Amino acid sequence: MDRHGLAEYVRAQGDGVVSSLGPDGAPQAAYLPITATDRAELVFDARATSRKIANLRRDPRVAVVVGGRDGTTLQCEGVADLPGGAERERCARAYLDAFPHFAASLSDDGVVLVRVRLTWARFGDYRPGVSSSGEVPLVAVRRVRSDEWQLARDLRLDSLRDEAAGIAFLESYENAAAQPDAFYQDRTSSAAEGDDVAQLVAVDGDTWIGSVTVLVQRAGSLDYHGLPVEHSRAVVVGVYVRPEHRGDGVIDRLLDEAARWSRDRGFDALALGVHQDNARAQGAYRRAGFVPSGVTFTGSIGPELEMVRPL
Repeated sequence: MDRHGLAEYVRAQGDGVVSSLGPDGAPQAAYLPITATDRAELVFDARATSRKIANLRRDPRVAVVVGGRDGTTLQCEGVADLPGGAERERCARAYLDAFPHFAASLSDDGVVLVRVRLTWARFGDYRPGVSSSGEVPLVAVRRVRSDEWQLARDLRLDSLRDEAAGIAFLESYENAAAQPDAFYQDRTSSAAEGDDVAQLVAVDGDTWIGSVTVLVQRAGSLDYHGLPVEHSRAVVVGVYVRPEHRGDGVIDRLLDEAARWSRDRGFDALALGVHQDNARAQGAYRRAGFVPSGVTFTGSIGPELEMVRPL
């Protein structure tokens, strides 16, 4: 099964069980009509006052099970939100295509539309004579390949156009755009192999949606701020996720892979520097297990604090 097959399966089944986390962390489940968009997002509606909506406002992580009646089943995990504007209209069209009789309900101010952007899915087929299961390819997180320098360059340039680029990256868009192809070819090749630098990318189908890079800074060298490195360490830089995929859990998966790569090379912590005014990034890093180390410094883009994730 691929992403398209997942969407078709959910539409054909038409319902499922959604599990959210209650205020005490215990799972709470609900059986609901469910459909899928062309992007394989799950969509359902609920009363705004229901406990599931209270749960999702507090913690957007959900698990969903679809199927089971015919011996096939789809298990999913994802991040829920209540889309607005054009995104709500797109999801509402998919919902009403599947359940036109819910049109009046969906126009009720007391009803909200929920979208679940999947981070993991597994399809199982346990019908007589068949016994198989496997993950559905959604977003893959992997190390960059040396021949992907053009994709790496394009994502870098997009990141430098972000509204927060001025407090997130040490490089300007103008400088990066002026670099020759050879610069990106060399940098991507270096990040594709070896134990000194690794660029990890999140790929949704054929689209790169995020990236982090891990640098190994050796004792006695200078870091990217020109400050001396006292002890060898692994450091995360170049963190970026496209806006439309923020909140999907992509950054968590990228940082988890960065932690795994660093741990495999013998490091017991993963560090990063973040601008003191970049509250959005700090929140994402805290969620991924990073805590302030107490070290602050002034870098080339202003005051920064160090955050560390024990491995």
